[in-house]
Amino acid sequence: MTPARPERSPAPLALAAALFALSGVAALVVQTLWLRELRLALGSASAAIAATLAALVMGQAGGARLGERIARRALNPLRAFGVLAALAALGALATPHLLRATTALLDAHYDALLAHPALLTLARGAAALLATLPATLALGALAPALFAATLGGTRTLAGTGVGLYALNALGSAVGAGLATFSLVEHLGLTGSLRYGATMLGVIGAVGWIASRRVGRVAPLPRDDEETDEPARAVPLNLASLAALSGFGSFAAQGLFAQALGRVSNQSTYAFGAVLGVALVCIGLGALFTYSLSRRTRPQLALGVALAITGCACLAFPAAFSAATRGLTVLSVSEPWPAYLIDFLGLAFATTAPVLLPAACVVPSLLAAASERGPRDGRSLAATSARLLAWNALGALIGALLAPLALLPVLGLWGAIALVGVAYLLGSLQPIARSSSPRFSVYAAILGALVAFVVRPGVQPALCVPPGERLVQLDETAAGLVAVLEGEDGLELQLDNHYLLGGTRDRVRQERQGHLPLLLHPHPKRVLFLGSATGSSASAALAHPVESITLVEIVPGVARAARTWFRGENHGVYDDPRTRVVADDARSFLRASPGKFDVIVGDLFVPWQSGSGGLFSVEQFTNARARLAEGGVFCQWLPLYQLTREEFLRIGRSFARVFPAAELFRGDFYGSYPILAFCGNTRDAAFDPRAARSLAGARDRWRAHARGLTSLHLGSVDEAWLGAGPVETEVAPAIEFLSARAHGGQLREPLVGLAWAELAQKIAAATPSTAGAELDPRGGLALQAASALYAAHRLAEAQAAFAEAERLLPPELVRDASPDPTVAELWHTRSD
Repeated sequence: MTPARPERSPAPLALAAALFALSGVAALVVQTLWLRELRLALGSASAAIAATLAALVMGQAGGARLGERIARRALNPLRAFGVLAALAALGALATPHLLRATTALLDAHYDALLAHPALLTLARGAAALLATLPATLALGALAPALFAATLGGTRTLAGTGVGLYALNALGSAVGAGLATFSLVEHLGLTGSLRYGATMLGVIGAVGWIASRRVGRVAPLPRDDEETDEPARAVPLNLASLAALSGFGSFAAQGLFAQALGRVSNQSTYAFGAVLGVALVCIGLGALFTYSLSRRTRPQLALGVALAITGCACLAFPAAFSAATRGLTVLSVSEPWPAYLIDFLGLAFATTAPVLLPAACVVPSLLAAASERGPRDGRSLAATSARLLAWNALGALIGALLAPLALLPVLGLWGAIALVGVAYLLGSLQPIARSSSPRFSVYAAILGALVAFVVRPGVQPALCVPPGERLVQLDETAAGLVAVLEGEDGLELQLDNHYLLGGTRDRVRQERQGHLPLLLHPHPKRVLFLGSATGSSASAALAHPVESITLVEIVPGVARAARTWFRGENHGVYDDPRTRVVADDARSFLRASPGKFDVIVGDLFVPWQSGSGGLFSVEQFTNARARLAEGGVFCQWLPLYQLTREEFLRIGRSFARVFPAAELFRGDFYGSYPILAFCGNTRDAAFDPRAARSLAGARDRWRAHARGLTSLHLGSVDEAWLGAGPVETEVAPAIEFLSARAHGGQLREPLVGLAWAELAQKIAAATPSTAGAELDPRGGLALQAASALYAAHRLAEAQAAFAEAERLLPPELVRDASPDPTVAELWHTRSD
């Protein structure tokens, strides 16, 4: 007979609590950074995000099953925990390298997969799974191993286990906050990932050292089926409710993020705040369940939690609409971080009534399962692992089904209502088991009454401004696309508040496409990164091009532009030379093997999560690699959404890739100016005098020989750029800086007099060339006039406008009708 191994006491509660909390911090730091890495590598398209998120959840589910085996068989679970934490740290460090390998394989077949969007999504999910699987398996097994080392005797899942689960969730909230609000901006992506991996390594070392004194427990007997079976079996009703909880909580969180995105700036801070609120709710819900564990039957608590969650889901659309005054966008008038505090308050007030009771479901399941089997630590840990695996499986379904099926078919409010109905149906069985069956009927009637009173299906999907009419609405995970009609014509709007263009801004939008095309002598193949209404891309139809490629990340935008803005875009979407690609611009530039004569980057919102990478050195390098010999790349910037610091950072990044870059105005607006950085593969300065003009065009600045030279501002030069950092994907700053600026921080955008002053400096730093046609003073005077007018300095604006009339050809200003891109100035003319 083999002598029995010596047993040691379970891990002390203080040690277990610290390890659970710190492992939650480290795990969420790493996983939040993974999501950023995956977005950079695989794209920000909604299907790609859903696929990569599903891959992470799948790895966690596999890890929970692995944790079950470890909990049942490891002689020292605490030592196993230490090894798993160390493996997770190594896997976290290896993830970027594995991701590069899987992405390279995916990119090799990118063009073929583009023709089959479903296959492209599956391929991206597979790439994410392979890159993160080593680490996610280890992370998913941490909790079961630590449960096995801690539980036993009087320590049960209903008590100690639920309390430790709550600490892990609250630690996860701290980790998400660290990764979102501090680490990436200050340490960069690589440094932050090393920080998270180091935390995991230290936690693993602590577990290993502590295991030498505590944590060894007796193994479960292999041959005693009667003893073994209760630990292995999880009742089907509990397993199904665990899956329902995973599906419902994951789907609800994603749908709530969509709702909050319609009233917020959708910055990286906003998305981090939503995740943090959800994790805090999970922790608080688990603590509440822990406090009730000895006073309430678990089955009853489980049923009540499901029923309350279902009713709260049904009431959410009406409550959210009331809290936001009909989906009115949050004001950004207060200093930072008041905007973030307001957003956090809104997020918690509207989602907590759903997420708090939903967070009680898994702890109640753990408590209910612990009543049905042995009370030794290994059996309890194995049971918890099986339930967590079922929960992760449901989360996997929710991560895919909610954005890709429920939202497009039912709309946002309908999808949330369906999740509520699922919770209500799930509540009937545990309520019936714990009390009289009539209480299940009461729960069903209560849910029906809530649905009848609040009527989630009749709540508005967006806030329609007074005097405008909703023409079309398209709801998908990629965004809420709306076509509105007002006195100035049609407008294309994204997510309730981002104006993508419309009838009244047609001239400037067309100019965004014409200007880079006129800088190339013979453009044949043209690429537009971002299509919006298609007005910019329609400029290509007036040139002798052979192919036009439009890359648009929101498919609904392309559908709306094709249908409602055909007059503005001259039918460019239906032209036989046009190819429309529904994907992320970064992914297309990096992976597509095609070459183009002209590439045009649209006006991207800098503070939106993921948009900062579109202004990075890597993005500009990929654009240059896609240019044919002598090709032109033009990146437009919305100066009214950038501060001087952000503009200069982008300029330094562009100059690193295109050292002979030039600047061109898109208009002469005082309050909403746009600017283009233009570069070419020849690394030679553009000569605006050699640019082509389009005779007969209604836009004088591209029809007149002096038009384009007047829009020319100067060269990109260190004299005005100055020394400073550049924007890179691994050390991003734009999306953080601009998010704080747009979130209420008292920082001035680069418009009006500030922009006019910098424009003077840029022009002065550009080497002068003989000839009146290149004299920059006329354009500068017109810009100054507009800036002075916007500052309400009307007398000075009139004088500056008179100077512009003197310096510019009469056909452009003095004898011309009001220019729609600077029309506000025309009434200041001296005559």
